[in-house]
Formats: sequence, structure tokens, C-alpha cells
Amino acid sequence: MVALREPVRYCDAIRLLGADDPDVVELIDQLVADEATDLLAARTELVGFTHQALNRLDREAHLLTRVERTRYIAAAHSAIVVTAFFESLDDTELPFRLDNGLDDAAAGVADRKRLGEFVALLVASAPPLPRPQRSTADGRARVRRFYLRRCKQLPSVLRGMPLWEELDESQRRAITERLGASLADRCVRRYEELRDKLAASFPEFGAWASLSMVRARTSVTDVPMGLSRLQHRLQSISTGRVPSAVRGALARAHEERLNVPPVRHTGGTHIPPLSISYINPCFRVTEITAHARPHDAAWWEEHTEVRDDLAEFLLGYVTSPRALTHPLIVVGPPGSGKSALASVLAARLPDSDFTAVRVSGRNLPADGYDRVLADRFAEALAAAGGGNCDALPVLILDGLEEVTTRSLASRSDLLAGVTRFQRERAAGPDPVAVVVTCRDSTAARMRFPLGSVVLRLEDFTDAQLATWLSIWNRVNSSYFHHHGVASLDWETVEAHFPLARRPLFLLMLALYDGVGNALRRVNAPLRETALYERWLRMLADSTDRADPVATERPAEAESDPEVRSGRIEQALLTASLLALSLFHRGGEVVDGATVAADRDALVRWPPHYARPLDPLRLPCVGETPPAEGAPTGLAFTDPVLGDYLVARLVAEELAELAEARMRELRSIRPAPVDDSFLYALLSFTPLSVSGEVLRFLADRLRLLAPHVRDELRLVLAELLREAGRHRREAHYGGYRPVELGAACRDAIYTANLLLVLMGVHGGAVPLRELFGAGAVRRWRSLAHLWRSQLPPEQWASLAESLRVHEDSRGGLVVYPCEGLPLDPDPGAQTYLGEVARDAALLADSGTQQLLHALSPLIRLFGGDVTARAAGEVSDAYAVLALAFTAAETSDEDLVSYYDRAFSLAAMLDSDNRLRFIVFLLRQLRGHTHRLGARLVPLVARYVRPVGVARSARASVRRLAEEHNEHVTAIRDVLAGRW
Repeated sequence: MVALREPVRYCDAIRLLGADDPDVVELIDQLVADEATDLLAARTELVGFTHQALNRLDREAHLLTRVERTRYIAAAHSAIVVTAFFESLDDTELPFRLDNGLDDAAAGVADRKRLGEFVALLVASAPPLPRPQRSTADGRARVRRFYLRRCKQLPSVLRGMPLWEELDESQRRAITERLGASLADRCVRRYEELRDKLAASFPEFGAWASLSMVRARTSVTDVPMGLSRLQHRLQSISTGRVPSAVRGALARAHEERLNVPPVRHTGGTHIPPLSISYINPCFRVTEITAHARPHDAAWWEEHTEVRDDLAEFLLGYVTSPRALTHPLIVVGPPGSGKSALASVLAARLPDSDFTAVRVSGRNLPADGYDRVLADRFAEALAAAGGGNCDALPVLILDGLEEVTTRSLASRSDLLAGVTRFQRERAAGPDPVAVVVTCRDSTAARMRFPLGSVVLRLEDFTDAQLATWLSIWNRVNSSYFHHHGVASLDWETVEAHFPLARRPLFLLMLALYDGVGNALRRVNAPLRETALYERWLRMLADSTDRADPVATERPAEAESDPEVRSGRIEQALLTASLLALSLFHRGGEVVDGATVAADRDALVRWPPHYARPLDPLRLPCVGETPPAEGAPTGLAFTDPVLGDYLVARLVAEELAELAEARMRELRSIRPAPVDDSFLYALLSFTPLSVSGEVLRFLADRLRLLAPHVRDELRLVLAELLREAGRHRREAHYGGYRPVELGAACRDAIYTANLLLVLMGVHGGAVPLRELFGAGAVRRWRSLAHLWRSQLPPEQWASLAESLRVHEDSRGGLVVYPCEGLPLDPDPGAQTYLGEVARDAALLADSGTQQLLHALSPLIRLFGGDVTARAAGEVSDAYAVLALAFTAAETSDEDLVSYYDRAFSLAAMLDSDNRLRFIVFLLRQLRGHTHRLGARLVPLVARYVRPVGVARSARASVRRLAEEHNEHVTAIRDVLAGRW
């Protein structure tokens, strides 16, 4: 089957629906080429054919594969949009027929030409296709705008009819009004009738158009769970094909995964598996534009609304044409349930129509993204039966934040590669859908493909939280009864809002309270870091006590609180060193032997010490699923736990460093600060690669006493000023988790010192106070060192974490950007946005001045206006060349620049498009004699639609008011088409 682009042109829709009717295909080809002779008869024939095709499609839908069904529905929608226009136009009362006079030899040729141009434009138009990420009202408004544009073209056609001159002005005005907004409204009503009929035959189309009524859910019994509705709806429209043995086994594996608790636990409480505890979260959804900020919660609140029909949205998305060409990206803060959604979605897709392949981000190697994705898709197609379209492969890439940060390709490049791969497959017989999950902090430094769909998970509502509590208490009722533990009630959880509204944190609170109702004894609302600390300490203690012989737990640990506390601290230290090993290797596979070697290089236990708890025994540590051709490795069940432990380790060492400095200052022989251990911790990976590490670190540093923070601030400033002047590997030279050169390690260490210093300051740091009179020169030296030594993803994380600007005295101040937009803002999702972020960190005033000079073009056309392919000029260059250097430009290039500029106009809204085209026509006036016949294709392709698309008098009047002296020249260029 030939792939259809989205939205589907009416002519392409008729060609698909009438593929076995050569007469209809020939007729539509004649209309597109403006060669049809009997236009009104053709319209009648197309209307009748559309109704017949829809009825046949309804009868034969069971014969279609999943992808064929999607494409036929998209084609059917385009057909009903134009059919509704034709039928509503037929019902409009006019004092003469549209074909009256077309047979007259004197006037018929010109009139038929005018009407033929209108029909050709209509037939080649692409009506807007409903998308599940848009509301019903938005879809209706887009269709109405489509009709309004068509209606505005009709008066110019009627003015050429023979009987138009016989009408008086009032009759002409009445006809114009009748063919304006009132006709558009009638078209919309007829369209909605046909749309609802199509939705009755194809339920997934109803989900595309968001036709299901969304209502507020307030009762516990009304909370949707487990995406069961998605599964039932997909099964009801299933093709009914029997899956292959491989595909069936894969589907059963996804189902079985839901029956395994998401976290191992050594306590007495039982963790409800996702199969009975997953609650469909509320969400927000949008399409990515140049200025979208999908990592910013405030942006979401301003531009989107909360929805509670997740199953219905996913039904619409996985069956829509957009799923075949753009990834669905699920974002949210830590603990919001992104991985749980990935697991449940994989299990709910029927194996008769879908093949879900779930891939963890950590299983993607450092380079070769395209190769790895190709391999994954090949596996999915093989499971589907060797590459046919019986089942749509769905790749679920879970945890984009776990993709290695040491690759030469960034995560933005990975997403761009996913989109390219999808579009290549969509053009052939084996398309594929992709779902990606990532944290907000990762999304902040990524460039999302324009047009991709982003879904943000919301916190639990009261009803959802109450439902989860009832499940938890029901599953653990026996444990509560036998151990004298009270069930977890609303009042206990309410004290820890808003933390308790995220699924993962709610589970952690429940597990913590399950040990003697410990949560009830907490006097103040828990912060996120406090919850992690308490939960990990409880986990370490319970694991240590579970098997004293295996863990070599001393007997006195049962009676001596200090010994017990020391065991817990040792366990958390070893767990922190495990987290550090994973953090520094940036997503690479790490085994137990590697972790033990790292631990021995950093910490040397005295021989008489009891062996600390092996972190591999902790329930929060497990093995990663083996990737194709790769060994298994270690990982935390939730990567955020590892981020917290890294921040904890760094915070503990910083506190030790400040305390040591204060002791040295009281000594009669003070020694220089020994930061060799800190250098070992902070010279391999920038802390900014995980936004959570910086957040946790800042939170723990705020707990330090004021005098300790003040001393730490002085120590860090001194270390930063002296960085690079001496080596710090006296005691830890054997610790090398990755092989880096001295310059790279110094770059990472200085970047981390600055990040930590800003965390201690709690805000902006004046560079003059840090580096003195040469602050600007020293800063640029440091920033360019970072830029030259860090891999793309690590540099991007730093550029998104820090900003530099001038203060009132002309000095530089560095401050945390906290996701704030740039000024001017080229758009967070554009290449120029990355350039602007780099310039802001490098204090590159030249680039910033250039961006400021381009800001008018950027505001009008977006940040990609300067992007260019190899060997070609950018859109910005083409526009500026037409305005200022046309005389020095060759004729061939000049035509090419006009072509680029007219194409660029299509991106603008109606008012800006009109002004920009007027600007181009001004320039074109001066080149008419120079370019001659070369302008004919441009005029035919771009200028004619402008003339047909608007009432001649209204357009000329409007242009005359704004550009009076150019109206004559514009008319000459349009060659009388107005």
C-alpha cells in the first residue's frame, strides 16, 4: 500500500478509496490537472462515490490489517470533509446555477477556467485530520477554518458568471453573505453528521476526534485502572488474526511482568503488583512547537488542560497516522509513574494487532543509535511474521535519562534518529510506532522533534490516592492483623502532601509506615530527600537483619544502638559507592566485580572491622535485563535512588571538608586543604548530567549549619581558583572508572566545584568576588575548557544548568537557569536555541549580538530559520539576500531564493503571511524583466493561490491601504488573476 502523508489530500483519499475503480481515479486526476469538462457532474459523481466507499469500508473493515485500517480511516475523513462542502453548497439557494452559462462559447471558456481553478485547489487540499491530543472543539474549529477559506474563494468565482452582472448590489451582497460564514457553519454541521457516522463504524476514529465525553471522577469506584479500557477497546476492533508463537510469547511476558511487584522488599508488607494496583493517571498532552517547554510545569499549566481519559487517548494515538511518523514522548518528574505506564501499555496492546518491544535506555550502547534501533525493529518485525503489516510493531524506549552521557551523539540526536527511522518505515510496508519516556530534568536539555506528541503525567487526585490506599490496605490486611500494625489511613498520608501524590513516593511512604507505623511518628511533612534517607535506612537495616549469618551482622548490633547505626551508615556508604560507579560510567554495563574494585580503590576498611553489608543484597538493587549480545549489569530499581545516593556521598564529603578546614584553622600548624577524595568523586562526570543529583545535593547542603556553609563556601572558592595548578591523586590514583585525560578531569572538576558552590550560595555567584579583576577572562577560559573537553550530552547539561549575564556594574554573574527561557528566545526546540544557550554560558557576546540582530526574523519564522543542509543556504540567508544583495546574486540563485521564501510564507499566520508575500512581491517587481520566463513556475505555484484565496476587492483594498504605491505592480505580477 502506498503511504499517505498526514493530513491526507482529498485527491489522494479518493485514489485510495477508489483504487479498484479506474473511472473515479481518472476523474480525480483530471480535476487535479484542471482538465475536467463537466465540473458539476464530476462533483455529483464524487459525492455519490464517497458514500458508497464509506459503506463498503464499513462492511470490509474486518479484512484490513491494523495499518491499513488506520490509513483508510484517514482517507475516509478527508473524503467526508470535502463531501460535506459539496452537499452544503448544493443546498445553498442561489439565483442561478454555478454551471449556468458555461456552455456559452463567448463566456464559457473564461468562466470554466475560473471554476476549474477553484475545483483543482479544493481537490488538492488537505483537510485537517483530528488528533487525539487535541480537543473536539479544537478539531471543529480547524475544520471550520478550512471551510471558511474555501467559502472566501467562491465569490471571486461567481463574479465571473454571466448572470452576476444582472444582479443588483443588494442581491450580490446577500449571495456573498450566504456563501460566507453561514455556508461554513452548514458545512460543519453536515461534516459532524458524517464524522459521527464514521466514528460509529470505527471507534478508534472517535478517539482521534476526542468524541468521548470526559467527566470529573470523584468517587473511588469511578477511578479507571490498569488501562483495561484500552485493552477492551482495541480487542473490540481487532483484526482477529492469530499471532505467531513468538509474538504470543512476547505478549505473555509483558503480562507476567505486571504480576511481579515493581520493587523487591524484605519487610513483611506485600507490594501490590501493577496488574491490580495501576491507576490510570491524569495527564496533559501537547504537540511540540518551536517554543514549547515540555520540562516546565508552569508552561504546561498555562498552555494545556488536565485530562483523565488516558485509555481513550492512547487508543486514539496508537491507531492514528501520527503514531507512524512521530514518537510519543512521556515526561514527568521522578516518581510520577513513567516506567509503570510503559509496562502496562506493553501488556495491554493485543498481540493480534501489535507487537510491543520494551527497551531500557541503559541497554543502548554509546554509539550507533541508528544501528541499535534498526536491530530492535528487525526483532519486532520478525516476531510479527517476517516484516508484514499484520501487527504494528511498537517500540517502547523506557528511560531516556539512562542513555549513556558519554556518547558522541546527544539524546536530541537520538530522538531525531527515531523520527527519521519512523518516517522511512512509514513510507514503506512496515511502519513502526515509538513511545519514549524521560524525566523532566532530561527533557530540559533536549531538542524534541517538531510535531511530536508529548504527554506529561500528573499527580494523583484525591480519588486516585484513596483508591490506591484501599488496594494497599486490602493486600496487607493479614499482615496488619498479625503484627498489630494499623492500616495506612488518609490522615497519615495527607500530612505529607504533595509528596504522597506521586505513585512511587506513595509506595515508599506506605512501606515505611508498614514497619511499626513509623510514618505516624513523623512530626513534620517529609521532604523528598528525607523520605529517601529514611526509606533507605529502613531498607538497609531490614536487609542486614534478614540473614545475620550471610551479612556477618555482629550480635551486639541487636542491643547497641550505636553499632546498629554504624552498620546502617556503612551500608549506605557502600550503596553510595555503587551508585557512584554507575553514575561515572554513564549508563554502561557495570557488574559486581567492577563495583567491588571501585569500592576498594576509594575506601579501605581496617582488618578488624566487620564486613559491611553488600549493597547487592539491597532490594532496591537488581540486575538489568540482558541486551542483545551484551552481559547483564547492576542497576537501581529506580534510578533516582542512585542519584540521591551520589548526592548524599558528595554532601557528606563536603561537610567533612568544611569541618577539617575549621579544625586546621584552630591548629598551630594549619595544612592546605586535602581535596584528593573530593577530586576522585567529582572529576569524572559533571553532576549536571542528572538534574536530580544537583537538586538533592542543594537540599542536603541547606541542612548544614550556617557557619559550616560559610566555611564550605570559602573552601570551594579557594579550590576553584587553584584548580589545575597541582594534581590531587595522592591517595586515589587507582580509582579510574573511565579513562580520561588530565585536561578533561580538570574541566569536569572545576565545573562541579562551581555547581556545588552555587548550591551552597543558594543562587547567583558574582564572578568578580570569585576571580577578582580578571573574572571575565578567567570565566571564558574555564567555559571554553568545558566546551572543548565534555561530550555533547554533558556539555548540554551544563549549558542548561548555568547562565551568565552582566550586572549593573559591568561584571559577570553566574546563576542557575532553573529552566528559564533566554532573551531573545529562539525557541527551546530549535537548533538556534542550543546556540543561544551555549553563548549564554560562554559569555560569547559576539554570538549574542548576532542573535539579537536576527531576533526579528527569529520571532517571525522561528529558531530554525538559520538551519541549513549541506551545500544549501538557510531560509534567513535567502530572505536577506532578496532584500539586500539581489544585484550581486545570480539569476539561478535568485529564483531559488524566491522559491525558498514563498515556501517559508506558508508557515505564517494569515496576517503575517499577507505582509510577507507583499514584501516578496515588491522585490519581485524589480526582477520581472531580469528573470523573465523563470518567474512563471513561481507565479503559478505561489501567487495564484493568493489571488484565488481572497475576495479580489477586499484584498486590493487592504493592500492599497497599507502599500498604496505598490498595488499596480502587484496587479501586473498577478497577470490579471485578481
